[in-house]
Amino acid sequence: MTSNKDFLKFDNGVFKPYFVKYIDFKRGKGDKVSASTIQRLRVLNRDLNAYGVLKLDAVMIEQLLAPENSVSESSRQSRVSDLRQFSEFLNILGIKSDPVSSSYMRTVHCKFRPHIFTENELKRIVYSADHLSYGCRSHEHVRVYPVIIRILIGTGMRIGEVLQLKASDVDIDNGVIQAVNCKGNVSRYIPMADSLAEVLRYYISSRCFESLDLPLFISPYTQQAYSYDAMRYMFKKLCIDADVYTFAGKTPNIHSIRHTFCTRSLEKMLSSGMSLYVAVPILAAYVGHVNLRDTEKYIHFTEQDYQQFIQSESSLRGLIPEVDYDK
Repeated sequence: MTSNKDFLKFDNGVFKPYFVKYIDFKRGKGDKVSASTIQRLRVLNRDLNAYGVLKLDAVMIEQLLAPENSVSESSRQSRVSDLRQFSEFLNILGIKSDPVSSSYMRTVHCKFRPHIFTENELKRIVYSADHLSYGCRSHEHVRVYPVIIRILIGTGMRIGEVLQLKASDVDIDNGVIQAVNCKGNVSRYIPMADSLAEVLRYYISSRCFESLDLPLFISPYTQQAYSYDAMRYMFKKLCIDADVYTFAGKTPNIHSIRHTFCTRSLEKMLSSGMSLYVAVPILAAYVGHVNLRDTEKYIHFTEQDYQQFIQSESSLRGLIPEVDYDK
């Protein structure tokens, strides 16, 4: 069900109850409705309520999807997708709603370039997390964020996967984290290093979980799992405190930790003598990728790494038949 916190942030109007039903409908059939999606739907709810009528016609659609200079094409396409799906949902409920034409849809190429952290940068971020100052309202973040940061660095898990962990998902004795129903409906077991297992052992033993089905990281303000927005805000703060910036002078995206994990893990496997064609499938299974193409997006070779790969795989050249084009 939609939480009271989500519900209260939607502006009152004729469309508000239908957005709440829509979110519950999506979650009920197993779709993940992220914090960023909730934010987009709140804005869409506000804009639709401005019309003051419970319908969605072609004129409204054209106005709602009109290009704006201040809005990126990627954000606009997210709105196209949201409005298209919401329109279909309204029709299911018998509410007059015109379909969103396919002419509004565009293929958007993501320009996200991850920052591959150095070992020193990661150490500085961990240090910053370990030395957070106490807050006026709660001290809980001082205990939580150092653990979350270590899980991200030590496992390469998606931030959403970490935030949705339950206490029962952590098997300290066997050193395994269970990630359940993650992206692509993939569940997996994630082995962790002894050092990370000890951090989690101490964290869990210091908490008083009424039930192991409760979130592993509970916000003192909402009594629910920490939100992605809260983690993104804190990670930016940690990077600034640790003086960690991208080449463009910006703070790195938190998802860059996952890219760094994949890149460094592959480097270690290749340096140990493992073939790339063996290493990549292993890495894909560990990080929860359904296909190898997903994993390829996370592999970022430095020039030195590339040369080492070429040398290590040069023995394969003898297996490829020559083609003589001379007549």
